[in-house]
Amino acid sequence: RENWMRYRYNEVNLHTHSYYCRHGKGKIVDYVNVAKAKGLLKVLGFSEHAPLPDRTLDYGTRMAYSELDDYERDVKRADGRGGIKVLLGAECDWIEDEAGYYRDELLGERGYSYLLGSVHSMVSPVTGLDTYISRIGIAFRPMLPEYVRKYTKMLSSGLFLYGCHPDLYMADYRLWDENAKAAAKDIGECAKDCGVPLEMNDNGLRKCLIDTEEGKRHPYTNKEFWLMMKDMGVKIAMGSDAHMPQDVQGNETEGFPSATIKLSQDIGIKLVDWEIEGNQIRVADE
Repeated sequence: RENWMRYRYNEVNLHTHSYYCRHGKGKIVDYVNVAKAKGLLKVLGFSEHAPLPDRTLDYGTRMAYSELDDYERDVKRADGRGGIKVLLGAECDWIEDEAGYYRDELLGERGYSYLLGSVHSMVSPVTGLDTYISRIGIAFRPMLPEYVRKYTKMLSSGLFLYGCHPDLYMADYRLWDENAKAAAKDIGECAKDCGVPLEMNDNGLRKCLIDTEEGKRHPYTNKEFWLMMKDMGVKIAMGSDAHMPQDVQGNETEGFPSATIKLSQDIGIKLVDWEIEGNQIRVADE
């Protein structure tokens, strides 16, 4: 146990994408170089959207399965560059039939350091197609219980280091009403029971404001959601969700390294620290 090195929450970003994800920009090494230049991060984990061996690219945000070897090579070559520890990870959409692949191939055979879990898309009742949640529109509202079911199944799987942007549903469910609160409560209770952190996502605070019946706000990383998670005692991680090298640690905001760190401090949230031994990573004890 004495070989585990502890890192502060603001020294680690595990949610990073590059050009491999098809909607990001820059090579792996570009992100490491920017992280070195900014001087804050000591650990950088890459989490490209995991390809699926027998499925299409869906809504266009996954690398091809044939690119996995190149991605893994680029990440491993970057490890140690500029004194930064670089970890190999993936962000995986919760598709129950793919759980064995995530476990046996990515974590097992290929030796990924960690996986992040997400629910990005659902089948639109309008088009019948797998659609990114924020593009479903008002038709998403009756789908909220199914989103919660999928998200909590993902958390309960035991495969993921943390759950990404759990409040993504607020991009389409644009009211903080009893249904939105009930969804947050169910997700938070599951995360707490499973001991899996939930992610405050900096990318949600970089996105343009949206119109809601309660005024303008960011589509997710919703203050009310996170106040509830704080009150429930849920473990909370932060992730930049960078898609461009300059966003590798988030965007500096009013003297804070990122908007997420500012929000967490404004509302009194303590973000988790991390421990690393070799290429293994875990949440640090409080």
